Amino acid sequence: MAASLSSSSSPMLRRTPLSKSRVTVTSSIPSRNHEQWIHPFLLLMFFLAAFPSRLSSADVSYADHCGSIVPESTPSTLREYSDSSFRLSSGYFVGGDRFFGQDPGIDFSALRSFAFYSRSVLLTDSPGTLQIVGTLIFHGGGFQFAHRNSTSRGRSLRLVRPWNTRSFKRLGRVSFDLSGFWSEETGKLCLVGTGFGRSKEGISLDLSAVFKLKYPTAANITSSVVSGYLESLESVNSTSYFDRIMVLAYAQRKYEYTKVFQAQSSCSFIHDSVDQLMGFLDRRQSICDAPGDLLRTRFKLEYGSSCSNRNCGPLYNSLGFQPAFLKFTSLDCSDDGKIRLVVLFSNYSGLSSMMMLEPGMAMVAEGSWVQTKNQLCLIACRVKAFTDALADNVVDDCTIGISLAFPAVLTIESRSTAVGNIWSNLNETNPGYFSSFIFRSFGYSGEYDNGLRYKYTKVDDARKSCTEADAYRSRKKRYPDPRNYRDFMFYLLITTYEGKLGRGFANPLALGETINRTPSMERPTLLANNQSIWNISYFLTHAYHQNAPFNSPDAADISAEGTYNSKTGVICMVGCRSFDTQGNNLVSKDCNILINIQIPPLNPEPGEHLHGTIRSTRTNLDPLFFKPLEISSHVMYERQAAQSVWRMDIEIIMILISLTFSCIFVGLQLLHINKHPGVLSSISITMLVFLTFGHMVVLVLNFEALLGNHKKQNVLQGNGGWLEVNEVVVRLMTMAAFLLHCRLLQVAWCARSANDDKNSLWFAERKTIRLCLFIYIAGGFIAWLVRLSSQKTFHQVPHITIETRHSSWEDIQTYAGLILDGFLIPQVILNALCDSKETSLAPSFYVGTTILRALPHVYDVYRSRNYIPHLNSSYIYARPNGDLYSLAWDIIIPCVGILFAVGIYIQQRFGGAPSFCRRIGSLGSYEMVPVASS
Repeated sequence: MAASLSSSSSPMLRRTPLSKSRVTVTSSIPSRNHEQWIHPFLLLMFFLAAFPSRLSSADVSYADHCGSIVPESTPSTLREYSDSSFRLSSGYFVGGDRFFGQDPGIDFSALRSFAFYSRSVLLTDSPGTLQIVGTLIFHGGGFQFAHRNSTSRGRSLRLVRPWNTRSFKRLGRVSFDLSGFWSEETGKLCLVGTGFGRSKEGISLDLSAVFKLKYPTAANITSSVVSGYLESLESVNSTSYFDRIMVLAYAQRKYEYTKVFQAQSSCSFIHDSVDQLMGFLDRRQSICDAPGDLLRTRFKLEYGSSCSNRNCGPLYNSLGFQPAFLKFTSLDCSDDGKIRLVVLFSNYSGLSSMMMLEPGMAMVAEGSWVQTKNQLCLIACRVKAFTDALADNVVDDCTIGISLAFPAVLTIESRSTAVGNIWSNLNETNPGYFSSFIFRSFGYSGEYDNGLRYKYTKVDDARKSCTEADAYRSRKKRYPDPRNYRDFMFYLLITTYEGKLGRGFANPLALGETINRTPSMERPTLLANNQSIWNISYFLTHAYHQNAPFNSPDAADISAEGTYNSKTGVICMVGCRSFDTQGNNLVSKDCNILINIQIPPLNPEPGEHLHGTIRSTRTNLDPLFFKPLEISSHVMYERQAAQSVWRMDIEIIMILISLTFSCIFVGLQLLHINKHPGVLSSISITMLVFLTFGHMVVLVLNFEALLGNHKKQNVLQGNGGWLEVNEVVVRLMTMAAFLLHCRLLQVAWCARSANDDKNSLWFAERKTIRLCLFIYIAGGFIAWLVRLSSQKTFHQVPHITIETRHSSWEDIQTYAGLILDGFLIPQVILNALCDSKETSLAPSFYVGTTILRALPHVYDVYRSRNYIPHLNSSYIYARPNGDLYSLAWDIIIPCVGILFAVGIYIQQRFGGAPSFCRRIGSLGSYEMVPVASS
């Protein structure tokens, strides 16, 4: 007890573990606790000094910056509105060049946008005042860029198309955490807070700002667009200062419809070219529930022939040009069938992310579906340019009428699933008046209504103009059933008359009268199974530049219809394309186009691919004449794709079995040398080095699969990631085989170094190395010359040549596989040099490994005769870049491997060198005799 008390009140003696004679005096317990407390404190102070904390929104005075707009109030815990009440999305803004620079002035660019998300909306002690806490985010403009070698993944079985893979890059992002108050009486919102962003030079900035917004209690068509600004609270000379950012957005709170009756009474009829319109089953059904997907599609404007500078649309006077496209967004429906939305105009035909609520380029509209006319009738107001950021109204001219309808029948000349009119309700003498014009949906949708039908008008012309293939020559071939729409979707390689390459895509629109809604729909039972001639309709789009997207100005669309002969595989169609006749979006049709396509059979011969032509039937002097286009494609049908995936699964199992047996055979060799340690020194170190090196090359060059880095292009995907999981298992098994070979090499090397006759053995090993290197270098040089002569492997398609290049890494892998095939060469040479009769190699090792190296070549012969080599990159077992595979190599390599295995067996039984070699060696040998020393 005394000892413990004294040790707690006085310094404590403790021996260090380094020296028993050295004694040190340590501090008492209170002092040690003080040191443990002071070190973390100093460390914390260091980090606080190195990384100063950012200001929070509470550090910015609300009263100083917003008190005169909405007085500050004490919030309660009750919520009057949901947190999404003040949400703004896809808003437009100007300013902020400090962060975003200028919008990219290139094609496929997205405009700037901002969004506000309220995280908390609370009542306060002041009636009609709410406390708002939220996040304000600004996104800079962006653009898309293409990847040539990329991977698209999906859960369903499909053929991956690398052409369409694109990435999107945003230029800058700034976010703020804000809090403040909103007044119901004035409709004004004022928030203060802090944020973080980066300048366009990449410098991190801590920001503080005030956000002022005009947000009415209940919006209508004239007040549905809200505006405001964000202003910096830093001094002008501060590095965190930024210019005022003005914002514009579509309000998403309570909405009051005020112009529905006007929209219905002034609604005009759709263009005369539309015969039948689709309606709804009952009056209670909303347009949002039925063709909502059609309403959110893209539309192309078609101005009339009477278009002049004053009469060209509602935006010409403010813009000075005619927008070519429009899109409906922010669609919202009420319970009684009323609808409101935003109309966006643009000269870009692409995605909706490229079109924002830009002042002068947008309108807000409201209306309802008129059952008696089968039309959507709307009244629209233009969104004015920025003048006053806190103005009561930022829209004007609510005299614009819009009608929209959905045709019930499609034809080759009218493929639009939605058509509409835009007109002015003003008198012709009014300066704001413009002539009415129409707009049509365009492009392939894939989401067509169930009631939509197709009507053929030019099938007879196609039958008269196209040439049929020889039915007698096609009698042994089987062609796909057109009721499987997947098999008739083609990516096309297009070659112009001058030899330039382009690309295209062909989508089947209709089979018979039935519209193809989605590629995965079940086969329609339209015609009998023995039907050979089918009416078919296509939508083709093509670009004359291989890297151009399908929605670029360089692209062209062709509507086609004709026949498909399931006995000959010929698709014969007449095509129509649209063109602008007067430069004012007045669209006309050119239907003097003939399309002839020969698709490959289900059992194609080598080199048999899709090929065809697109040509004009006009005379050479006609302005609309164009020279013939050659089309081709490597087609894989759905059935063939399923067979390929099944084959890949089998190949994965085969390679797992092969690697398992490889590990077993090496393990048996290790057991063999454990039972017979005297044979270790007779094993060729060169053989083991090359055998280990061959496995190492295969492992290292494919190690990215083990790390999940799939840089190579997988072209077929199965369900559930089975392929990716088993690739990892294969790499792990390869690593296990590699480690076992390393162990075998280590044991043999150590035994050779400890042998009494190691000098003569190493002398023979060096001779073996020289001979093997000569053989391998000579063989590699010959293989390089052969590969150099055939470095460009050509797949012949009529009028087109597709080129496949081999990389140097693939050549290394291929030659490493060839070295593994001849793994017994060093052992045969060493046995011959040493005239060894030792059973250094277990029969299970050299016979089993020889069989494992020969089986891929046997399988390659079977695969080449039973599977169509559409995609060599889908080969897993007997991969083309893992060895030399052809009919000749598939015969030579197994035969040579068996010959070496027989040679090892003979050497280990009768002696390493042949009898004539032993006789030659005995003629020139010397015998050393003892000599007596004098």
